[in-house]
Amino acid sequence: SAEKNMAFRLMRYATAAMQRHLDKGYDRVPLVVPLLFYHGETSPYPYSLNWLDEFDDPQLARQLYTEAFPLVDITIVPDDEIMQHRRIALLELIQKHIRDRDLIGMVDRITTLLVRGFTNDSQLQTLFNYLLQCGDTSRFTRFIQEIAERSPLQKERLMTIAERLRQEG
Repeated sequence: SAEKNMAFRLMRYATAAMQRHLDKGYDRVPLVVPLLFYHGETSPYPYSLNWLDEFDDPQLARQLYTEAFPLVDITIVPDDEIMQHRRIALLELIQKHIRDRDLIGMVDRITTLLVRGFTNDSQLQTLFNYLLQCGDTSRFTRFIQEIAERSPLQKERLMTIAERLRQEG
């Protein structure tokens, strides 16, 4: 039977086939031809088979999904500019510098963001989790202590979140 979202469904099937191909070790995405054999009661097939037509704004969808995707390359954004990003500055800074040999150099900037009130507990927990997963975990405690010492008003909050993470493993 005719299905209004069939074009999107066919696109999902095609994308899944492409992913299976990549999962087998190939490094190029194959062309997959989504093909619908229709024999329903309504004739001709009543819906568009262009998946982009299923969006509220097909022209915008066409522009978004047929051009190169937007990129925010945080590695080339100067730290001073990142500091102006307020609520996302903390996570951007850490993502940019996570591979630095020693993150202690970031303590002043992070403390500044904490003092300005641009971070909430959820962001701090995300930061700590990210540091533990991707950073130098042997220096994690020292890093947190440095931040806590430089922002005494935030010290208890920081240590509580860090302790909660330690307990969670």
